[in-house]
Amino acid sequence: MNGKNRSRGRTVYSVSEVKMCIINMIRSILLPLLLGVLPLSAAAQTVSSLRTEHLESPLGIDNPAPRFSWRVEDGRSGARQTAYRIVLATDSLDFGGNRVWDSGRVASDAMLAVYGGPALRPFTRYWWKVTCEVETPGQVGHEASPVPSQTAYFETGMTDERNWRGCWISDKQNKDFKPAPRFRKEFKIRGGIAGARAYIAVAGLYSLYVNGRKVGDSVLDPAFTRFDRRVLYSTYDITPLLQEGDNAVGVELGNGWYNHQAVTTWHFDRAPWRARPAFCMDIRIRYQDGSGQVVIHGTGLEDFVRRPAGVQ
Repeated sequence: MNGKNRSRGRTVYSVSEVKMCIINMIRSILLPLLLGVLPLSAAAQTVSSLRTEHLESPLGIDNPAPRFSWRVEDGRSGARQTAYRIVLATDSLDFGGNRVWDSGRVASDAMLAVYGGPALRPFTRYWWKVTCEVETPGQVGHEASPVPSQTAYFETGMTDERNWRGCWISDKQNKDFKPAPRFRKEFKIRGGIAGARAYIAVAGLYSLYVNGRKVGDSVLDPAFTRFDRRVLYSTYDITPLLQEGDNAVGVELGNGWYNHQAVTTWHFDRAPWRARPAFCMDIRIRYQDGSGQVVIHGTGLEDFVRRPAGVQ
């Protein structure tokens, strides 16, 4: 059937007519795109996915020369980045007076750069942005379009082990003791908190609680290391968990690979670092008036109350 006819009041189309209709629809969509009639998508230029050390807005960066990465999106055919410039400051609203580092114009198509400014201060938030020059094959270099990014940030952590104020705390039981160690400490803070961070290093595994609520969503933290050479620590924003006046922090420890008690797993029970799980923690509070407070920096176990059950 090459034509259309009517059957019981309905119009019947042939297969060839349906195919032609589909082809015409595709042409009506693709042709304007190829001819550049739809500039909204074709001309879209953005610099996005700003990351520091491959993380989005990370806390606790200790690398003295952190890496910055980004992504250029341009709908024009053949568009590519030809240069970039990174600016870093301590104030998101003032990249002039509070500028820490300016990379200057770097002729490169790389979207990964390494910080090259003065030493970064610990416990500090830094803001950065990048402006990329993007051109198409038909453009001359000086005609490349500058595309600025939004502003991103990262926070430095301890940066040096000498900045730790706390000490290693354990329940001092034998390494073969089974029950998990639990600790709780109460402390007071005043009002007007601008921000608070918890820095916790653990030999073993841990769960951290502030005022009865678990901090973070990670489990089996921290990752395995050679504990006789290096111990990892985590940084948490605990600002919304604190309250003016009385507060409490709880820590529950687990053995993990630090104190592996099973004798059937690659002889980890004979590891030279084996001991009862322990932790070291600082809580640093910054107030709106610019002052600060460090909590959890006592001389040892007496700084905490051992809890036989529960840590809230």
